Amino acid sequence: MKKILVISLLFLSVLSCSEEKNCKDCPECGVNLNVEEVTIEDAISNAKSTVNQGVDSNELNASIAKIEEKYGEQWDFCDCVVKGDSINKAFSKPNLPDKEFDRLSARFDEIDTKCQAFRIQDANRTPEQRDKHEKKVRKCLRDAGVKNN
Repeated sequence: MKKILVISLLFLSVLSCSEEKNCKDCPECGVNLNVEEVTIEDAISNAKSTVNQGVDSNELNASIAKIEEKYGEQWDFCDCVVKGDSINKAFSKPNLPDKEFDRLSARFDEIDTKCQAFRIQDANRTPEQRDKHEKKVRKCLRDAGVKNN
């Protein structure tokens, strides 16, 4: 279980940054649950405007439809980034009690399920694409009010 959690946290760390944010829902753990959710249709629309020419949008839409069929409605990219960053910070707290670890693990599983659609977009990226991705992540965090250290 812990190996799966560590691997999953590494995945989410790709989507997150090391900024801090105070949470209204859970000040002691830093988990932010107050992020506005966007429909998958809006996410697809946004993705179409930023998708690389090498990606077949019909194939992408078909993949997203299969993911939604299996995992349910997906959150948009920035929601996944902000929530992933928040849960990573919560897990990094020292001496996390077992009860809190279990609660965070359940929340992590929910975030992971709702962010499956973004796993298909990360294969074989060039350094330029990785740089663009990092800028997009920083923009999401900045727009959500997460401060840079």
